[in-house]
Amino acid sequence: MQNCVGKSLYERRKPSKLNLILNIIIVVFLLMFVGELIFNSIYTSIYVKGVSMNPTLNGAPDTSDLRPGGDYLFVNTQEKPDYGYIVVVKTEDTQGIQYNIIKRVVALGGDTVKMVDGQLSIKKKGKSDFEDVDEPYAYYENPYAKVNNFEEHEVKDGCMFLLGDNRDVSEDSRRKGDFPMSSLVGVVPDWSLKYKSQITAFYTFFEFTLGFGKFSSKIYGN
Repeated sequence: MQNCVGKSLYERRKPSKLNLILNIIIVVFLLMFVGELIFNSIYTSIYVKGVSMNPTLNGAPDTSDLRPGGDYLFVNTQEKPDYGYIVVVKTEDTQGIQYNIIKRVVALGGDTVKMVDGQLSIKKKGKSDFEDVDEPYAYYENPYAKVNNFEEHEVKDGCMFLLGDNRDVSEDSRRKGDFPMSSLVGVVPDWSLKYKSQITAFYTFFEFTLGFGKFSSKIYGN
């Protein structure tokens, strides 16, 4: 009789397969939740508007409302920019209203830059000679246009000189001057550029097809 009771208690304490599966599901969801928190503490998403980064990035029509057609990317808010990096920075219009733009870093504080007929040259800080910059990403309809020609300019310390890849139309450091490091929102990582088609397809489906509206973490780059 005692053996039967002991066996019965053991069987009740033995976890069922259903409980085991439920525990695994709970652990997986907890890990996903923690991973999401960590990811969102480092990265934020952006939606590209305007044509200033064509052909590297596709931009949605630059209108006041949100329309499909732009690329979605992730931005690392903790990474430091370097030469050739694509970054999102804060700027403001003539009325003092702040907005974000997405451009490429071509020079840093202490460097001297110039452009002749679309050819960008840089004399890095501490160097004595200019070197032409190879820019396979840059696009010009008219490299001889005034906007694609500027004299030597020394970038202020603690600042970046930014250009859009679509040089004829981009509103960048040629018009707005140097951008301080304090204006940096984040750097677009290589993996985000590599998988931008998949990221764009995912976000476009949820935002424009299912109509979920604006994601709270999204920043719009112009």
